[in-house]
Amino acid sequence: MKSFLNINPDAAGFFTSMLCAVHCSAVPVLISMGLLGSGSWLHNHAFDWIIIGIGVLIASYSLIGDFYKKHKNILPLAMAMLGFAMLIIGMIEHHGWMLGFSVVGGIIVALAHMYNHKLGANCCTTP
Repeated sequence: MKSFLNINPDAAGFFTSMLCAVHCSAVPVLISMGLLGSGSWLHNHAFDWIIIGIGVLIASYSLIGDFYKKHKNILPLAMAMLGFAMLIIGMIEHHGWMLGFSVVGGIIVALAHMYNHKLGANCCTTP
């Protein structure tokens, strides 16, 4: 149990965000190739909403915590908010071009975690 608590929240957030981006971009390709069967199960987006919710929880814990305790830089929070807004727009609108919002949103959230990790590491090592 102790090793579970030692997981870096930025690494978990980056992994979850990149998993979301890969999922959002791979599923349409697999559908177009006929590899996912009928696709009727894709109309249930509960998995997508659960992953977005987990991402929001991880981002809140990691980004807000590091903002107050370490670096005081608002940019990672703003990036994550933009990324999650794009993910939500991508989930609400189901037109072909909205796929781009979902993929880009996931990548922006992942980049927010990378930048937050960099800021947190640099703030504590500089004199």
